[in-house]
Amino acid sequence: MEVLTVANRIEAIIKEIGVCRREIESKGNARAKSIAEYDLRLGDAIETLRTEGKFPVSLIEKLAKKLCHSYRESMEIAEIEYKATIANLDALKAQLNGYQSIMRYLDET
Repeated sequence: MEVLTVANRIEAIIKEIGVCRREIESKGNARAKSIAEYDLRLGDAIETLRTEGKFPVSLIEKLAKKLCHSYRESMEIAEIEYKATIANLDALKAQLNGYQSIMRYLDET
C-alpha cells in the first residue's frame, strides 16, 4: 500500500466516525424517548386497570404490558438501533487503528 492511499483511507474513516458519533446521539435520544413513552403508557394502563377494578391485582401488570406491546416493540427497536450504531463505531475505530499501524510501518520503511 502507498502512504497516500493509507492517509486517504484514514481521513475517510475519521469522517465516518464523526457521522457515527452524531448518529449515536440521535439514536440515543430516540431510545430515551421510546423508553419514556413506554413507561408513561404502561403506567397509564396500570392505573386504568386498577381503577376499573375488574381484574385481580396479580394480573394487572401483565395485562398492562399486553396493552402496551406496540410501545415495548418500539422501545426494543430503538435499543437495537442504538447498540448497532455503537458496534459500528467500534468497528470503525478498529479499522482506523489498523490503518494507523500500516501508516507507522510505511513511515518506518
